[in-house]
Amino acid sequence: MSFGLLAPLTLAALAFVTTLRSTPPPPVVHSTIRVVDVRGAAALVARGASVLDARDGAAYAGGHLPGAQLYAWSLFTGPASARGRVRADLHAIAAGLATLGVDESRPTLVYGAAGLGQGEEGHAAWLLALLGHPDIAMLDGGFDAWRTAGRPVVTSTAAARGGRFTARIRSELRIDRAQLAARDTQILDVRSTAEFGGATLRGEARGGHIPGALSMDWRTVLDERGRIRPVQKLRESLETAGIDANEPFVVVCTNGVRAAFVSSVLAARTIATPAVVDGGMLEWAADPTAPLATV
Repeated sequence: MSFGLLAPLTLAALAFVTTLRSTPPPPVVHSTIRVVDVRGAAALVARGASVLDARDGAAYAGGHLPGAQLYAWSLFTGPASARGRVRADLHAIAAGLATLGVDESRPTLVYGAAGLGQGEEGHAAWLLALLGHPDIAMLDGGFDAWRTAGRPVVTSTAAARGGRFTARIRSELRIDRAQLAARDTQILDVRSTAEFGGATLRGEARGGHIPGALSMDWRTVLDERGRIRPVQKLRESLETAGIDANEPFVVVCTNGVRAAFVSSVLAARTIATPAVVDGGMLEWAADPTAPLATV
């Protein structure tokens, strides 16, 4: 090969390497949330993990995992238009979770109704992460996956063994309405398409979405069986919605529950740890000065 041909090739190679180096690397995600299958969940129960059932009271009474305690997200949030915002005293919330058996020295397993619910188990996982719990497991497929696998189900309720849980708050996992209004960031709205377009299906004072927000229904992260999709599928869904997962973004829904589920899933799959707008569209729409869009 002549030197005359080698020089252009060398320059091209250098240009290619430079392009590669200029592409920002994906963010490093260190998550305390993980996803486990039924076998993994059973192993955690056998080891004495704390177990939280995030379904409603009727579903819990109809049968639940041995030792599970009922987690009701609304007990930890505000009233009226602040129905999704986590109460201010996070240390008191940690103490309340400790009465349900949550202990910082052992894992906590959370489960819900998977795609049949509203992502309540994700809210439990997110709240535990917000409070600094070091080991949180979400049961993939929820209660139905456990029951279908023939694992033991009980209807009796036993008092929880009190736990020890001191809040070590991870403030980066939540964002309030004022902070959001002042920050230039990607916003992922995980309500349904109808809600995004203006339908007030959950009591919002006004319909629409935050200007500039991008839409992705929260169920997109689940397959037809209610199982969490693999990493590549999740990345593709974010990309289709217009979200750059390598850059910061926040997640919003009506009251923080569906948003917390999506945030927990993305963290567990080590894709991103987006902050949750826990006051959600209930708080945003309740302020008549807050802008809304419908297209």
